Amino acid sequence: MIPILNPAEIKKIENIINLTSKEKKLQKKAVEGVANTLTILNPSKLIVVVGAGLNGEDGLLIGNKLENEGSINEIEYFHSINSKSKSNNLNLANKLGIDLNEINKYKIINKTDNTIILDCILGISGKLPMRPDISKNLAFINNLSLKLNAKIISLDLPSGFDPNTGLHDKNTLNSSHVIFLGYQTTGTLKDPSLFTSTSHIDLGIREKDIEDQGINCAQAIDFNLVKNMFPKRKDNLYKGKFGSHLIIGGSEKYPGAPILSSKSSNISGTGHTSISTSSVLLKEIINETPEVTNFKFDISKDPDGYLSRFTSISIGVGLGINKESNKIIKDLMHYLSSTNNMHNIILDADALNVLSGIENWWEKFKTPTLITPHIGEYEKLFNIEKSDISLESIKTISKNTNLNILLKGANTIITTPNGAQKINTLANGGMSKPGMGDVLTGVIGSLASNDSINIEDAAIIATYVHSQSGLLAKEKYGSTSMTASNVISFIPQVFKILE
Repeated sequence: MIPILNPAEIKKIENIINLTSKEKKLQKKAVEGVANTLTILNPSKLIVVVGAGLNGEDGLLIGNKLENEGSINEIEYFHSINSKSKSNNLNLANKLGIDLNEINKYKIINKTDNTIILDCILGISGKLPMRPDISKNLAFINNLSLKLNAKIISLDLPSGFDPNTGLHDKNTLNSSHVIFLGYQTTGTLKDPSLFTSTSHIDLGIREKDIEDQGINCAQAIDFNLVKNMFPKRKDNLYKGKFGSHLIIGGSEKYPGAPILSSKSSNISGTGHTSISTSSVLLKEIINETPEVTNFKFDISKDPDGYLSRFTSISIGVGLGINKESNKIIKDLMHYLSSTNNMHNIILDADALNVLSGIENWWEKFKTPTLITPHIGEYEKLFNIEKSDISLESIKTISKNTNLNILLKGANTIITTPNGAQKINTLANGGMSKPGMGDVLTGVIGSLASNDSINIEDAAIIATYVHSQSGLLAKEKYGSTSMTASNVISFIPQVFKILE
């Protein structure tokens, strides 16, 4: 797992684990993991820059391990340690036979392709205001990376970043990649633009290790988390065993939304996708996704039998706000407040806008329900100011309403009524485009139609698939030009990797 903690909590947990172990097992895993990552990258030259604390110690041990293994041809070592510091890292360098020089005395003798500067200066110990001598060294390193055309890879955090506040020094290192060692800090959620390329080294921290210290933390969504909850599709079952997903949405104003949602639903594992929309839009939807069927949402029929076939129902994509959409949502509320049928319900977009005008509307939703607002919709839905939105306040609202909440943003936050929180921490500017939410709703509803996937897991898996598909689209088309349709085209590739 990858817990998201503040530095004090991290140090508390690590101290307890190290006290119960005769060896620094967390550090050994960190050193081995980073060394393996650098070996794969195979730089022509590695410049290791260390600071006075444990981050610097890690850097020296990583370089020493790579030298002993002969994995990288050329390794140079430099430090950003004040002469008044009580650091043991200068002594450790001598012990390891490492020639350690001041970084601001670096002389460029030659330039090689694929040079990497490994930032092991501050880690989670950094805080603002930054000492002037360190800030000056950070500026030197940023300038050096430009002159050498070198990539900066940081351990834990880019030096200059404050792990508590999320603020950063004017000379914070321009890291191209950050390797999180066992954790992420809460501060990384404040400015996700600095963490668009990251990886994690699993140090073997268990959920129990954290709970034993009375700490209740959020968890970052990563491949291992999703892989473990994603059920393998059995070969001896028929489509009816994988559920049925109903999408209610679309309008003349938003004709593309149900197309995007139905296309993403159809390729995300459901046994059947059905669409309830305006007859004007139906022909175009079928042309784009011929596998979907038409379903007319009509509460005047026997609703228990009429809707029982659908294991998940998504409502809101492109629905519009008008007399008809208000009636549809009120009819659905009436049905859900009285039925014995069990559905996973996903509420998105205009469904949320309509519901925001109904007091205590969530009391009518007796089946597992997920809402997927962006920040503006969330503020309107619960009459809350943006400045008051925090991890704790989201937990409170989720508990009080019994709603699962997926709050969309640069960091997507998934919260359940029992207080569990999972966060997608990979920001992608290319995803701030029309239709991205429609795609996500389609994937969630498709996964949630499977009886073996609860609505929380469906939200987590879908968020990961959506995010990774977005990264692949960004890689091919770039942030400026990638579209929601591009993201859909990569969904099968991500699911294939999970399988």
